[in-house]
Amino acid sequence: MQFGGVRLQRNVTCVLRDGVKLYADVYCPNGTDPLPVLLMRQPYGKSLASTVVCAHPVWYANQGYMVVVQDVRGRGESEGEFYPYLHEASDGYDAVEWAAKLPRSNGKVGMYGFSYQGATQWAAASLRPPHLAAIAPAMCASDMYRGAFYPRGSFALGELRTWAFQLARDSARRAGDAEAEAYCTRMMAGAGGASQLPISDADDALARYFPAYYDWVEHPEYDAYWEQFHWLKPGSNATVPALLIGGWYDYILDGTLLSYETLQGLRIEKGEAPCDRLLIGPWDHIPWGRLAGGVDHGPAADGNVHREQLRWFDYWLKGEEGALPANEPRVLYYEPGGGAWRRADALPGTRAEAAGKRTLYLGNDGRPANGALGGGRLNAEKGAPSVDIPDVFVYDARLPMRVDSYLPVDRSRAQERYEILVYTGEPLAEAISLLGAPTVTVRCQALGGPTDLVAVLTAVEPDGRARLLSVGRAEIDSGACPADDGPCEATVPMRMTAARLPAGARLRLELTGSAFPLFARHMNGVRLAEQFGLGPEHLHMATVAVYANGTSSYLELPLAPATHNETQNE
Repeated sequence: MQFGGVRLQRNVTCVLRDGVKLYADVYCPNGTDPLPVLLMRQPYGKSLASTVVCAHPVWYANQGYMVVVQDVRGRGESEGEFYPYLHEASDGYDAVEWAAKLPRSNGKVGMYGFSYQGATQWAAASLRPPHLAAIAPAMCASDMYRGAFYPRGSFALGELRTWAFQLARDSARRAGDAEAEAYCTRMMAGAGGASQLPISDADDALARYFPAYYDWVEHPEYDAYWEQFHWLKPGSNATVPALLIGGWYDYILDGTLLSYETLQGLRIEKGEAPCDRLLIGPWDHIPWGRLAGGVDHGPAADGNVHREQLRWFDYWLKGEEGALPANEPRVLYYEPGGGAWRRADALPGTRAEAAGKRTLYLGNDGRPANGALGGGRLNAEKGAPSVDIPDVFVYDARLPMRVDSYLPVDRSRAQERYEILVYTGEPLAEAISLLGAPTVTVRCQALGGPTDLVAVLTAVEPDGRARLLSVGRAEIDSGACPADDGPCEATVPMRMTAARLPAGARLRLELTGSAFPLFARHMNGVRLAEQFGLGPEHLHMATVAVYANGTSSYLELPLAPATHNETQNE
């Protein structure tokens, strides 16, 4: 049939090595000339085709590509049993080689798509199908444990429990169970019941229609279970040229950056020339727009991402060398607050160091640092040693402090609470650009641990709004530094961020015990990895003392190189 000016074939059959049949829709320009193939493999029904963020296959087909959108095993129209990620390497290999032999294919296959569809690309690439020429994985991880499920060692509860109910809903629909489907829809609307304890406690709908969720929470530490979903690692053969796409506010940003860094290391290890590219926009997981967390990033925020993907595939699949100029820096990122896209040869943390850093020391004016109206200060200079009276907060696991996402939302109301230590800097004398992962180092002591120490960095605007910049967490008093030995040093690595802060803005650091449901709340008294089967009766309090005497506790901020300041409004 004809649709959108191209030929559409529906439910084209791909037979896998074990006899399971997968079905795909194929969009092809009219004519007879051989064409490169763009393959997307996804679990949400092939008609959707990632159009929540990607251009419709008709658009790509009209650019001279055969576009194949395939339901993965056990989803949509395809046969077999679905278990997330388990079959995507071998199934992806078979699908690539099948697509390369379709009528009118020129034998060159590229893969594209975001989130799960991105992970299918890393999985297929790990087996290096002969006809896979390039990939464009967006907002996904090649190491599912570190990059998506347990970032900074804590389960990404809010996102993953909601997603589990989404997948369970689709399975219930396939089974014709309307009651379970409706229940899963309600749970999705309510953040998946993130407050329910134990986290591993059986929910009837999840247990029946998506039992994989319980494998996720029953393996809270990296082990053989997660090894099978770690496709890009030292020694890997998965060095297919890749355009990686991420978002500063996406919950899988760690996965995107880790994949890029690992891939660059593999190229060095193998003596290969760098060829991969990285694009990071001011986006959440969905949508990729100009508005995020109440901030309008302007019309340039789109970044022409569809054209960037097209340039990538034109180079690798069509051989158009002019599509990617040889002297063009390989990293393109949007600078929030700067209103512009910038090109760079590398980003800090991805085989490059920060251009510089600014250190701010935690101190106070003699008053406790509890809440934004307290005495907590971020000082540009190390102070003279003072009386070592700590700032103290009590974290009650029954009432966890909330952080819902990485969006640049206003946290000024939350910062009024006394369960948070708040340290605020002086107004900036001149604008600065942050680029990289901040780090907080504190001298502290915990009672009732092990517990979490959570750091939240915000930028305070002249009107008092405090926009979130970065979040990090570390477990403290977990054996290495018992409370009865006195204070010890703890380091909290924070998530990578980029921001242009104008003169007059102030930096503010929060220290508290949770970032729920962004991370699973720490119940206190037991290591986090041992808590997933515990009920609400195990929710306890922990008391944390932070020694903010102007010398021993500090925040390190990475600064952007001046060479990145050539603005590119893409």
